[in-house]
Amino acid sequence: MPLIEGLKKKISMSTIFLSKKYKFGLSIVYLSSQKAKQFIKKSNIMKSIKFLISFTLLAFGLSLFAQDVVIDENFQSFEKNGWRTDTVPCNKLKTDSKANFKVKKTYGKTEVEYKFMRASVTPDCESKKTPMASGVTKGYVEINKKNAELVISEVDYISTIEIAASATGDVRGYALMKSIDGGAWIKVGEYIGSKAEGFDSQYGFTNKITINAEKVSLKFVATMCGKDEQALQTFRIHNIKALGK
Repeated sequence: MPLIEGLKKKISMSTIFLSKKYKFGLSIVYLSSQKAKQFIKKSNIMKSIKFLISFTLLAFGLSLFAQDVVIDENFQSFEKNGWRTDTVPCNKLKTDSKANFKVKKTYGKTEVEYKFMRASVTPDCESKKTPMASGVTKGYVEINKKNAELVISEVDYISTIEIAASATGDVRGYALMKSIDGGAWIKVGEYIGSKAEGFDSQYGFTNKITINAEKVSLKFVATMCGKDEQALQTFRIHNIKALGK
């Protein structure tokens, strides 16, 4: 009997020990699961924070690069002006060397004034040769080769400008100038259409030009060009589209 009692006591002690060990194991599993849940929760919070930061930075970046069309002109709403006579066909029009006038236009919040000096405008004439090149539409300003200019008054900010131009001969174009806050005129560049380069100026050609300036005025003038010999040449501006804020 003492032997049986001793075995019962050992079995009882083992059961208690195993029970405690089992409970301890369950406690560890429970604690581990709680820590895992907390980790997952923290991870989700961090992901949400990172997403919000990324979204905010993206929105801020897009706002910096967002551009408005501040000028969009094809001259088709302008009255014919500045010609010696406006009753002849398009290919017979000649700019009056005494032409000097101004036209105001509004594009959304932007109001600009076009100043024509020995320059003329027609709303319905095309380039010398047709079909016109892509991006070139009927209507243009013709700027004489001798001391002539088209000036666009000050705009708050222009990042880029796209110009469509043409001329009555090949290898011809224009020079673009800019003035910042009423300062001296600075040459932005010279832009020539050439058949040899796939852009015959008689059909028209386009250029996208970087300006990146505040309180900026623009001026178009003749430049030295020509197929056979360099000389100042008359040219035409068909379309002007400027992006800015």
